[in-house]
Amino acid sequence: MASAKVFIVDQEYKANYKVLLTDQSYKEKNAQLIAGGALVNQEYQANVKVFIVDQEYKADIIIMRKNFPK
Repeated sequence: MASAKVFIVDQEYKANYKVLLTDQSYKEKNAQLIAGGALVNQEYQANVKVFIVDQEYKADIIIMRKNFPK
């Protein structure tokens, strides 16, 4: 699979996935979906749109900050 082109949206309903950033590797869940990807500047360039959440139970993906696309 090609690496993900990730765009952070400002509204939850626009997102493909809800993401929580963590510092503990044991908490990661489904991180492989976006790990190693790249952030893009425009929504139309993305093949994955994410919304950042602040609660673990809301997240589809939990990824370490250092593994989040840059």
